[in-house]
Amino acid sequence: MKKTIFALVAMVMMTMSANAQSENNSKPMTFGRLSCFLELRVNQVEPVKTAMAQFEQSMGAYYQVQNASKGGETWEKILAGHKKAMKKVLSKKQYEKYVNALELTVKNTAESMMHDATASK
Repeated sequence: MKKTIFALVAMVMMTMSANAQSENNSKPMTFGRLSCFLELRVNQVEPVKTAMAQFEQSMGAYYQVQNASKGGETWEKILAGHKKAMKKVLSKKQYEKYVNALELTVKNTAESMMHDATASK
């Protein structure tokens, strides 16, 4: 189960990374949607951007380490640290919305991966 969840989180992070590196960079638009969805206040925008960038960087480093060896932080610790950082910045209502969206993203990614795996057989 842990490997499945890690694979899903890694898939989400790789997708975010690929989108960030593409010519048609949609990252500002994606963050804008997140900002509107969470109804961020002006003083929350930069801390949330920073927390998101740190999470993406940590997950990318974790993925690289996992491919090389078994060392480094676990993805559970990285995710817990990210949630803790977001909880400090967001209000209770915003945080609940964010966690629900994050969980939904992981669920949708899992379903999509299962569908793609089934379709390719």
